[in-house]
Amino acid sequence: MEKASTMDYINKMFPTEASLSGVEPLMQKIHSEIRVVDAEILAAVRQQSNSGTKAKQDLAAATRAVEELMYKVREIKTKAGQSETMVQEICRDIKLKS
Repeated sequence: MEKASTMDYINKMFPTEASLSGVEPLMQKIHSEIRVVDAEILAAVRQQSNSGTKAKQDLAAATRAVEELMYKVREIKTKAGQSETMVQEICRDIKLKS
């Protein structure tokens, strides 16, 4: 708020000296609202922190799953190569016996 608008706001809220008796209840209300906002900010920060931790855990799990998948693919390729060699040997043996 600008200085002039702040003064306008205060003058509007407390136009007379008698209305200044409402300053204390207003201050209590403002402090209460500040506590609520502080609690909301704290909750949001905690949630964001937890989300970051969960994201790291999920990424680590995904990385492990990809590594396991790559290992299995290598195993399959190795077994496929062995099978191909075996088939070629069988075919060669069949040709030799024919």
